[in-house]
Amino acid sequence: MPFSDRLLVDYHLNLGLAIRNAWLYAPGNRLLQDCGVRHPDDASAVIIHALWKNLCHNRFS
Repeated sequence: MPFSDRLLVDYHLNLGLAIRNAWLYAPGNRLLQDCGVRHPDDASAVIIHALWKNLCHNRFS
């Protein structure tokens, strides 16, 4: 499946919510800092984009 911004937006709405709730709202969480952002929405987008790139690279390499 080719890269699609629309598909990533769909993932951000549901998978992003799960990522934020499970990992990003915990007090003292370093994941936000490790992602290089300040807001949990931005961090979940960074994580989803990295996952997408990793899955596509492994699938087509």
